[in-house]
Amino acid sequence: MPKTPPVSAAQHMPPLAALRAFEAVARLGSLSSAAAELHVTKSAVSHQLRGLEADLGVILLHRGGTVRRAQVTEAGADLLASVRQALTLLATACRNTRAAAAGRGRQTLNLSVNPSLAALWLAPRIGRFIALHPGIDVQVFLHANLDPAWQTQDIDLAFLHVRDSGPRGPAPGDLPFLGETVVPVCSPELVPPSRRADPAVLLEHRWLAERHIDSPETDWRTWCARFDLPDHQAHEPVVLSGMSTLVAAAVAGVGIALGRSPLIDEELASGRLVPLVPQARMAGSWGYVMRQQDHRPVSAALPTLVEFLAEEGRSSLELRARLRSAPDADT
Repeated sequence: MPKTPPVSAAQHMPPLAALRAFEAVARLGSLSSAAAELHVTKSAVSHQLRGLEADLGVILLHRGGTVRRAQVTEAGADLLASVRQALTLLATACRNTRAAAAGRGRQTLNLSVNPSLAALWLAPRIGRFIALHPGIDVQVFLHANLDPAWQTQDIDLAFLHVRDSGPRGPAPGDLPFLGETVVPVCSPELVPPSRRADPAVLLEHRWLAERHIDSPETDWRTWCARFDLPDHQAHEPVVLSGMSTLVAAAVAGVGIALGRSPLIDEELASGRLVPLVPQARMAGSWGYVMRQQDHRPVSAALPTLVEFLAEEGRSSLELRARLRSAPDADT
């Protein structure tokens, strides 16, 4: 193995500590001030300067004697400009390296979700996840019509509202996430407790209807047929877009809504909404899956988020079970 040739005297690099001591004394004007800044003794600074001058073969600073402040010699001034430039470059490189290392320590996940799930279920849980995992940043984007902006928003994980079959069904590789159950709900001030199990109460207040395709269980006609009730009222239903809008109207006492669990579970648990004829819950035609972007490298943080949300989903099922006053009934 060939030996590395020795470094000649002309190529020899003085110690960095000596160059830093020279720059500090030249800038501050005294060995004592330089020693305090560098956290070394005054004698150590003096020793480093003597060694540097001996190494370079030239006097760099006039100091001591009748000189009150250290003064840079002509040769020292030439060297000082280069030393300051080099120290600045080194400091910048070290700062950039630290920043890059800190950036690698943090990871960002981009999620895409429809507005109702984002507002009614995901938002508070993302807050809890970030508190548990401060090294992971989460950005939430909204989509509609099962169409996440996979590329332009660089989505890692999408939550899609799908049916069991048909063109809006799940895709291979989707992770089943949340199923839905539908139940009439209203503000507790709208219907007294003694009337809440009576199907006839559904005709006594204005209906709130959600714009939702291929979902018979969210259609008031389905519920009227189930209870053999007239499928119309004297006043027209209030038709709203999105479960979050529907929930807001129901909480405000505008009328009775067909709510979809788990999106309404927090409102039921808090008492802002109460179920009507809960023994007649209907299984939903739709549910949620988690889908990853095809051919995208999986972030190391993604499994942590998926497991957290899966556990939150299981907790939602447990909460729903506690809220039930009677077993679910299928359509």
